Amino acid sequence: MRKSIRTYLLSEEEQLVQPSPYTPGETAREIPGRETQLTDITGLLGRVALEGRFAGRVRVDVGPRGVGKTSLLRRAQRTAHDLGLASVFVTAGNGTLTAVIADEVHQLTRAWGHGDVLTERVSQVKLSAGVPGVGHLELTGRQRPAPEATRAFRELIAHTAQAAAQDGDHRGVLLLIDELQAADPDSLRTIAYAWQELQASDSPVPAALLAAGLSHTPDVVTRAVTHAERFQYRPMRDLEPHETREALTAPSAALGVSWTTDALTAVVERAQGYPYFVQVYGDEAWHAAGNPDAGGQLTLADVNAAQERVEVDLTELYRTRWARATARERDILTAMANHPEGPVPRRAIAERLRVGTTALSMARQSLLDKGILDAPAHGMLQFTVPGFGAYVRSLTTN
Repeated sequence: MRKSIRTYLLSEEEQLVQPSPYTPGETAREIPGRETQLTDITGLLGRVALEGRFAGRVRVDVGPRGVGKTSLLRRAQRTAHDLGLASVFVTAGNGTLTAVIADEVHQLTRAWGHGDVLTERVSQVKLSAGVPGVGHLELTGRQRPAPEATRAFRELIAHTAQAAAQDGDHRGVLLLIDELQAADPDSLRTIAYAWQELQASDSPVPAALLAAGLSHTPDVVTRAVTHAERFQYRPMRDLEPHETREALTAPSAALGVSWTTDALTAVVERAQGYPYFVQVYGDEAWHAAGNPDAGGQLTLADVNAAQERVEVDLTELYRTRWARATARERDILTAMANHPEGPVPRRAIAERLRVGTTALSMARQSLLDKGILDAPAHGMLQFTVPGFGAYVRSLTTN
């Protein structure tokens, strides 16, 4: 029998233990605590796949880094596959978004038997996006793309969805966009207007668009195209205590391993509901317990033994975020760290720095774009990661 590459890489001892079911920093297959989002998305995709409907309202799940947005999109992609929908997954910020989508559509549809028509549509989208070597169509105004750009993208989506429905293996198409806040404004306008026009299509267009982005994504998108405020934005919050327990116990239970009550309580308190921290604690406790076999149990002693390694991971996360901040941004972070825990009024930050609130605008926007800060309400800012304020205080105090 041929051995897998993984078998060759693992030591003999490692081959005999159960690997950790926790996935810090990776795209997780299971995302406990997100049942509401999954139910809504499954219903939306079901209407497209089973009724051949066009999902006219774009759904955008938003939240800080580490709460599972990408994992949610990937889970939606698997659900789409189970329902018979073809899918295109792209990450914004890596070139002109409409052109990137067109390239992925081309890769998806090459074997569908609609080559000439779809290749032409792909070329038209890339032409309107100004891809080097293809050409460029000038935009007619800041808030509206050129009619040619909208038409090209609209027809690409319509023909792709219809070709998918005519293909024996598919019932429609799902477009997924991650990091939507990083998309170029021209593409956001083109996509928004094309999606609006597709709602009036005479022919069925079995298609849906799901996206994810940082918490300020609605502001970014609305600045590019006003009517995108009608997108369906859904915030992804931190986990509640019972959801944290589920995120810890469900993966281990699948391998026949349980948690003691006091161990769960300790992780709930220390992780503070932040999904990435939950995965780090679960993973390190698993290793501290010696990669338990079925019938094993994770205890408070294992959690305590894992604490030092957890703190190494968390400190590195904090250090990286601090290193990415400019001097002016660090002033803002320091001012926030010395304010009581929770959201901080922008006015309070300005007063501590002895400047007007408008003087914070550029640094504030940069910190939002970097995912270091979140804006939970108008005029308010907060750290996106629990414990970051204490880390900043430890630096500035020393």
